[in-house]
Amino acid sequence: MEKQLILSDKTEQPRSTFRVAMVAWEIGRADSGLGVKIGSLGNVLSELPAELVKRAHQQNLKLEIELLSPCFGHYDRNQLTKLDGLLPATVDGDNYEFEVYQYTFSDGQKATYFWEYGQLHWTTETNIYPTDTQKGLELFALLNQVLAAYIKQNDFDTIHLHDHHVSLLPFYLGDTYLQQVPIHFTIHNATYQGATPLLGNGYESLNRIGLSGWQLFHKYFNFFGYLNPMKACLLKVFENGGKITTVSGDLQGSWGYAAELKESHDVIMAKAWAQQGTPPTEVFVPNQHLDLFEKLPIAGITNGMAEKNYPQNMPELNSAYLRSLQEKRGDEFPLFQHPLAQQKMLAKDHNFGRNNLTNKSELRRLLHLETFGTEPAFDPIIITAVGRLVDQKNMGLIADVLERVLDYDPGIKFVILASAPERNTNGKISETQLANLANYYHERVYFNNHYQRVLAKLILAGGDFTLMPSRYEPCGLIDYEASLFGNIVIGRATGGLLKVRHCAYLYEWLDTKDRTGEANQLFEQIKTAIDTYRRSRGQHEYMVKRAMLIDASWDKPAQQYLDMYQFGWLAKRWYNGRQQLLKQFIDSLGDDQQMFRRFFRPGQQEYRDIFDWQLRNTLEDVAKQ
Repeated sequence: MEKQLILSDKTEQPRSTFRVAMVAWEIGRADSGLGVKIGSLGNVLSELPAELVKRAHQQNLKLEIELLSPCFGHYDRNQLTKLDGLLPATVDGDNYEFEVYQYTFSDGQKATYFWEYGQLHWTTETNIYPTDTQKGLELFALLNQVLAAYIKQNDFDTIHLHDHHVSLLPFYLGDTYLQQVPIHFTIHNATYQGATPLLGNGYESLNRIGLSGWQLFHKYFNFFGYLNPMKACLLKVFENGGKITTVSGDLQGSWGYAAELKESHDVIMAKAWAQQGTPPTEVFVPNQHLDLFEKLPIAGITNGMAEKNYPQNMPELNSAYLRSLQEKRGDEFPLFQHPLAQQKMLAKDHNFGRNNLTNKSELRRLLHLETFGTEPAFDPIIITAVGRLVDQKNMGLIADVLERVLDYDPGIKFVILASAPERNTNGKISETQLANLANYYHERVYFNNHYQRVLAKLILAGGDFTLMPSRYEPCGLIDYEASLFGNIVIGRATGGLLKVRHCAYLYEWLDTKDRTGEANQLFEQIKTAIDTYRRSRGQHEYMVKRAMLIDASWDKPAQQYLDMYQFGWLAKRWYNGRQQLLKQFIDSLGDDQQMFRRFFRPGQQEYRDIFDWQLRNTLEDVAKQ
């Protein structure tokens, strides 16, 4: 990103500051009480803005990121600065007015929030998404209208959208605005596209949220009898020269989630058949049968992690930080349940690096004390798992292989920190299975369904292997974190997990109904990992070092995002210049325009010329006016 190419709307002159509106439903920073993190979207949005600013500063560029997000019900609005005026929005004939608040975090990051009591009072730190799809569409439509009004009132150079909750925004901004300002769309999870059943017909469904049904439904939103906001956003961003990105892979989309989103149901079925040698029963399709993903260029920009997540810097391994947390909790609620683990963790720092693993050995010991209540005897292998018991993470598969692994090696210990969301039936079944196994094998299996961040970090830092049998994994952060801790990943080769394939044990399996077949594949990888640890310790230590050498920093992805913002302006010049050329040529035809249109017929298939077709379509549009 060269400073002289940072452009100001129509002037194409350098400007001192490049301003980006980063729009998302979750912005992370949950510990502040003024942010929310339900999934990885919150992780990314809590780190990416500061990393972009830092990267730009290294190049003597002044970049400002403004986070735009709803103001959720649990936020203390007394801490926020209320801006003058109200922003109106309308759904189904009902009018609403939203208040606007701002806050600047200690790291200098500015956030702007939008609040309306009737729409957002019910939200909490763990509940920000409506369960009713129609109510969800209405809420997203209202917020997107308000976001569009705010953006138009302010001087932004680029709009960066994150996930389907804000995918209506381009349509409320309108074509005139989009012709001037670049817009990009990052997909963190394409499983959730905002698809909503029609109320009445497609035209009526769009009309009630303030969009023109007859103009937009068939071209953008129609999806097998549903409104699909993500589909619409993909096409609108692409038409305006913006980039569509996702959170793992490369710019060419040759691997990771970027590659998986391009695969059709038939392609995945064929892969599954080749994989297992028999016809598969059912497969998971990452793009949810939205074939637009197969047709548009999807780029991968693999997420990074802030330096605080590295073992040498992690605050949860720092004694002063832990003591400050303990002081807030009070002595009656110790951070660690085992007295010796509590004493040791709060007495000295346990940060470590790949060249000094002494503290890792101590953390392994303290983890055993905390979870099993005893000093580790002989040389146990600690297999860990941290996450949510949801279909995506597929962690119920661990229960299917656990007893076989215990039988295979008497020194195996399992430490599992995982819970299922309320009303998630499959997750609750897995939770019960794991709890029963922990009760029966209490000396070898630890299970806890109450997430605690400090315990989670101790588990990842003290473990030898971590299990990630994910059904799909757009990015993956635990694989990064575990690897940097020297905790080797054992999991399924999918999405973002492929970034650690050189220092992990990954299996391939696609048939989601053949649970036995997949359990066998997971077991074989666990067995290989155990055998390497027991019989080829040098090879295991080599893998640990490779894992801890992973470059998980934001440097490369931050640069790619900066380049994407610059590309947006260059593409805007190209698209606008092309339109100007078409206009000049058509105007020059004068009285010959009708005759030229009758004769002008572009070639098709391998003889198709995109410029000829653009001229043809423009001529048709002019003729209709």
